[in-house]
Amino acid sequence: MKLAVLGLLTERRGYGYDIANRLQERLGPSFRAVSGAVYVSLDQLVRERLAAEAKRVESRRQVKVYYEATAQGRDRFSAWMSQSPAREPLRGELYLKLAVARGQHLPLLRAELERLERECMTELQAQTNTMALGPGAHDQVGWEVAARWLTDAAALERLGGDLRWIRMALRTIEQTADDGSIPTEALMRATAAGL
Repeated sequence: MKLAVLGLLTERRGYGYDIANRLQERLGPSFRAVSGAVYVSLDQLVRERLAAEAKRVESRRQVKVYYEATAQGRDRFSAWMSQSPAREPLRGELYLKLAVARGQHLPLLRAELERLERECMTELQAQTNTMALGPGAHDQVGWEVAARWLTDAAALERLGGDLRWIRMALRTIEQTADDGSIPTEALMRATAAGL
């Protein structure tokens, strides 16, 4: 988050709420740019001398502090952009619960997976509805539009993958015996159906 905030500051100065909105606009609804995280990032950037306060605007009881990238910040942002990103590791509470679940926990896991399935379906519909290039899109679009499109497409792909995996897990739970065993053939069928 911190270096993405820095990237926005290399484009133009901004204050916390403005930066959060700009980031949200670029990433779309699947990513929630929390204002608090942006302010924490700004504090870190200032402490590390990658950003500095550019100006302060006071109106009534509200103070807007505008920040801009320093020369050191611009160099750090360029270095970050040239680094290869790693794939996100598979982690999360649900996977940990699956790893330690026993037979008596399966009904609870099934209910949770069914809830997640409904949530995925709702998010898929909402995300699909946002996948539009907008008015005035003709033969070419700017990079910001293309980047947002790619982010939205990534969210759709991830949601689709999550939905396939949830359904695979539900089929597996359905095939699990009371003693916690499952025939290998049933496990392979559940896996193959999810792919």
